[in-house]
Amino acid sequence: MTDDSFDGFDDFEEYEDFEPVPLDDHESALVRQDLIDLMRFEGTFSDEGYRGVSVYCPDCAEEHYYPWDMLRMNLETLLETGETPVHEQAYAPDPEEYIPWDYARGYVDALRDVGADERLRSDACPRCNLLLEADLALANFCPRCGTVLASERLRQALESVGLDAEAASTVLRRAGFPDPALADGPEVLEADLDGGN
Repeated sequence: MTDDSFDGFDDFEEYEDFEPVPLDDHESALVRQDLIDLMRFEGTFSDEGYRGVSVYCPDCAEEHYYPWDMLRMNLETLLETGETPVHEQAYAPDPEEYIPWDYARGYVDALRDVGADERLRSDACPRCNLLLEADLALANFCPRCGTVLASERLRQALESVGLDAEAASTVLRRAGFPDPALADGPEVLEADLDGGN
């Protein structure tokens, strides 16, 4: 015996005129910050082979894995419509290829706190002339000869605030840095020190 008086689909009629509620100013600001963070994370971790981020979902009690573009699209949709898209995530993801969101935020914030995002680039080693491309331009030491690249950055910074090359070299020597402007690098500094004894 069937009960024709019940139609389960009638319950959906109340949702026919449903319109999403736009985000308020505070919520919009949080989503915009997430978009900025996502851009910083991708810039920091994609070159290391990470395909996206993982986010713990309290509703599912499990980790969700989102490629960079997919999460960006989800956040932009949330910002525009006020609705969170369906929890679509990467198909059969390898967890090793996704950086946890909270870890990424802490790591990138730490880099910013120490000024890594303001670090001057070294295009070539001042001693052996090795071209320093991509991330090597931000390295602390030349991978070929081991020259300290911080001294070259310091020289650039000193000259950018108005010191001429000679004054910058003097500051470097007095601070104990090998002067990158000297062709022979650290050996010349050692010779100068021996001559002073």
